Amino acid sequence: MEHVHDHTFWEMVSETLTSPYLRPLLALWLGVLGAVMGSFLDCAASRRGTGRSVLRGRSQCDSCGHQLAAWEMIPLISWPLFRGTCRHCGAHIPVECWLAEVFGAAAFAALTLAVGGSLELLMWLILAALLLELSLIDAREQILPDGLLIAAAVVRLVFWVIEGHSLPALGQMAIGALSISVPLLLLSLLMDKVLGRESMGGGDIKLMAVLGLYFPWQQMVFLLLASCLVGIVGGLITARRGKPFPFGPYIALGALITRLAGGPVISWYLGLF
Repeated sequence: MEHVHDHTFWEMVSETLTSPYLRPLLALWLGVLGAVMGSFLDCAASRRGTGRSVLRGRSQCDSCGHQLAAWEMIPLISWPLFRGTCRHCGAHIPVECWLAEVFGAAAFAALTLAVGGSLELLMWLILAALLLELSLIDAREQILPDGLLIAAAVVRLVFWVIEGHSLPALGQMAIGALSISVPLLLLSLLMDKVLGRESMGGGDIKLMAVLGLYFPWQQMVFLLLASCLVGIVGGLITARRGKPFPFGPYIALGALITRLAGGPVISWYLGLF
C-alpha cells in the first residue's frame, strides 16, 4: 500500500509541474534562477586561466579590489542601478556581465514556457547553461572548449538513456549530428584553401555536431539559417572590423530560437507544398 501512495504522490507532483496554469509561475522562478546562473557563469568565464577558483573567494571589483556585498550583486538590477560602474572606484563594469544575466533569465523562462515542467525541461536548461558558458568564453577568447562540448554531448546521451529511447532514436541523433557539421567541415576545408587562411573555427563545427544530437536534421538546417541571420545582425551591430568574429554565441542563440520556433516554422513551410 505504501508503494501505491508513493507512486500517487509523484504522479501528483508531475501533474502539478506540468499544469499549464502554473507554467508562467514556474517560468518566473526559473527565470530568476537563470539570471543567477548567468551571473555565475560570467564569473567562471572571466576567471578562466587566472588561477582563481570560481567556487571560493568572494566577488570583487577587478580595479580597486573591493569585495562586493550581496546587495551589490543582485542579478539584472545591480548593473543598471550603478550605471555599469563600480560603486566605490567608478571603474567600468563590462556590459557582458549584465547581458549574461539577461540571456540566462530569458532562456530559462522561455524554455519553461515552451517545454513545461518535465524531465525534458531539465535537459534543455542544462544545455542552455552550457551554451551560455560556451558563448561567454568564445566572446572573450575565440575558443569553444572541448570539455564543455563533450559535457553537452554526454548530457544528451544520459537523457536518452533515462527516457528509454530505442536504438533507432540513437541513429536519428547520429544523422542530426552529421547533417550540418560534415557539410560545414568540407566547405570550411575548401574555403581554407581558396582564402589561404582559416575560414571557420573547428569549435563551431564541433558545436553544430553536438547540437545535432538534440535536433533532427530538418531543424538543424533551420538552426544554421537562424544562426547566420542573427550572426549577420550581430556583426553589423558590433562592427568587429579586422577582429576575430566569435560565431559560437550566435549558434547558441540559433539553437534557442530553433527549440522555441523551429518545429512550427518547418511545419508551416512544408505545409505550403
